[in-house]
Amino acid sequence: MQYDIAVIGGGPAGVSAAITASSKGRSVILFEAHGFSPRLRSVAKITDYMGIPDLSGTELMDIFVKHLKQMAVDIIEEKIISLREVGEGFILGTPHEEYSASAVVLATGISRSTLFPGEKEFLGRGVSYCAFVDGAKYKNKRVAAVATVPDAMEEIEYLADQCEHVFFFPRYQGFVPPKKKNITVVLDTPTEITGTDKVTGIRAGEDFYSVQATFVFRATDPLNSFLPGLEIRGRSIYVDDQAQTNIEGVFAGGDCTGQPWQVNRAAGQGQKAGLSAIRYLSRRDEGIGY
Repeated sequence: MQYDIAVIGGGPAGVSAAITASSKGRSVILFEAHGFSPRLRSVAKITDYMGIPDLSGTELMDIFVKHLKQMAVDIIEEKIISLREVGEGFILGTPHEEYSASAVVLATGISRSTLFPGEKEFLGRGVSYCAFVDGAKYKNKRVAAVATVPDAMEEIEYLADQCEHVFFFPRYQGFVPPKKKNITVVLDTPTEITGTDKVTGIRAGEDFYSVQATFVFRATDPLNSFLPGLEIRGRSIYVDDQAQTNIEGVFAGGDCTGQPWQVNRAAGQGQKAGLSAIRYLSRRDEGIGY
């Protein structure tokens, strides 16, 4: 199915963009892989959201999601691993399927994690953010898997099925040790991904682990990992005053566009991005430049 607008991210900005676009009669698909804003859900109490005072982050996010599910929005609970321009639209890829949209709203939030030394340098040369896409390339080889979120376990077990051995570095509390015998849990913190023209190992503590690839699983991947050419300034996506990125047809709103990281701002920016995407499509359909 061809959608008018694809929204990547299910936090306040993404939900706001999707509700706005759907309410204006546009077909919308939303991608959310991590339970609709775990960061907001971790907040014990929110007192400054107009009209809904003194709610926990989970309660407020549940209200947003309830509204979203009342709209004609298709929700895909998988992460986006690729986004490419095709003709006058975009193809969005998850680990299991591809979808088409005429415009895209990025509402990915922002990763507060610092990249490991070597991670950026070896991206695509042994560093990957998706086991389902790249795991088979390392069949019968040794790999590392660094995870900051528990829902990475499905991909880590997939790696174990493909690879000779997986060194698993859990970076979150309450992890359950995997049962597969070819997964070794390493509790030391990774400090560097090493290599020459491609990944050859990972360092943690005082130890070195010889691997041919390192898979990194976070709630939010680096902002330009699935969309090469996206302009990033500092840690944020650059947008103009209409929420347009440097790529025509791609808009952005919320925490991924910079501070302050506030629910009110995120929801408002998501609405702006949704409205700008609608205006872009209308002008394009009429043969008028954006």
